[in-house]
Amino acid sequence: MPAWLEYTQHHKTSKQISSAKTIFSEGDLVTGIHVICSGKVKVLLKTSKEKEYIIRIAGQGQVLGHRGFNETMIYPISAQTLIESEVAYISNEDFFKLIRANKDLSFYMMMFFADELLRSEQKLRVHALKTSKGKVASALIMVINTFGFKDEKTKHIDFGLNLRELANFATISYPTLLKVLDILLQEEIIGNIDNELCLLNETELINIATKEN
Repeated sequence: MPAWLEYTQHHKTSKQISSAKTIFSEGDLVTGIHVICSGKVKVLLKTSKEKEYIIRIAGQGQVLGHRGFNETMIYPISAQTLIESEVAYISNEDFFKLIRANKDLSFYMMMFFADELLRSEQKLRVHALKTSKGKVASALIMVINTFGFKDEKTKHIDFGLNLRELANFATISYPTLLKVLDILLQEEIIGNIDNELCLLNETELINIATKEN
């Protein structure tokens, strides 16, 4: 709705955040919601052993901080930029006004939460059932679905993540990731052009990712 769009533009704040900087941290009080205007972000979950895992990646137009909308209104996760990013912030008060006044936005947020729950369940299933090859294939598909390609013709994957972060996201060790990538290269499922990975066989990559074991 034009009037509410104008309201949002007036009440939001936007800031440019450099690479590898924290947007919010686990344990912080939730005071609003964040939207990525440009850039790439990783969402981190800390385990009881103080190890952090990348549980989600997000790009332009996606929402951050919704996991904090719970009974305690405290973030259970952290968010950090992967590259320099512009992030908009809308306070709880203004966001709840928007939700109450806009049926379409309310419906979108409901579907967004449902989709996020599905993605979380899929990632748990990947961790529990997939082989290392399946985990890497699944991680690559999630990266492609989130960030797309640097070039649609050559299918150069727009990672944002470095290889160690990709290994973390796939929940495997770094040496195992390198071995699996080498296998995918040999099978011509992915390619290496000018030291950048590109997608050669999307159908087979999906087949690997969707196998149960």
